[in-house]
Amino acid sequence: MDLDKPLLIFIDQKDTNKKMRGELIASIRNVFDDARCQIEINIKPSQSEKCLQATDIISWSIFRKYERGDTVCYRIIKSRISRKYFYTL
Repeated sequence: MDLDKPLLIFIDQKDTNKKMRGELIASIRNVFDDARCQIEINIKPSQSEKCLQATDIISWSIFRKYERGDTVCYRIIKSRISRKYFYTL
């Protein structure tokens, strides 16, 4: 990672209200407090950022696999997944 350039983080603005956005940004900044890199957080409509569109379809595919048992789209991306972490609440 090039420490001279900021890490760019994009967040879809569609489903986030102002309070939620503020909490999310604070949480992200908190995670990177100890990191030795700068971050730049961008809140954009997903239609304007291809990276958000790709992230959306990937996360939707994983959701469908684990929540609905539908592996149609997951099978397309599974060879590209390098690590899996499972979290429980």
